[in-house]
Amino acid sequence: MSPMTRDEAKLLLAGIRVLTHLLERGPTPEELAELLDMGESPVRLQLARLADLGVVALVTSAFETHAESRDEALVETLSETAGPAISEDLKAFDEKKRAESEHMSRLFESGDQDARRKDRHRKMEEDLRDIRKRKPRNPFDDD
Repeated sequence: MSPMTRDEAKLLLAGIRVLTHLLERGPTPEELAELLDMGESPVRLQLARLADLGVVALVTSAFETHAESRDEALVETLSETAGPAISEDLKAFDEKKRAESEHMSRLFESGDQDARRKDRHRKMEEDLRDIRKRKPRNPFDDD
């Protein structure tokens, strides 16, 4: 996991505080990423880093994960300078996932999937009619 700066941690904590106030519950990583105009993957990684330090708690339920602020004083243990970042790779990954999602939605919106399903059903109906037309073999016949 790449190291994060003190300013990045403070930005995430401020986002958590704002969304907690507005939503009256801890925000999900998706909501936090949207507020901060960041990719979802970097936000999740940074939240995991803060959770490892004990600054935030990631509360996981059966449906989603919420971030809650715990000990904000621990942010001061982080360095002020940035280390090696993998944010470009994460942006590329997010973009690839977004493109894949758009492709799937276009596939289902275009009706291609419905046409394929109808074609398969038509073929199965034809096969069933062919089976019904054939005379069944007599099992007691002396062939």
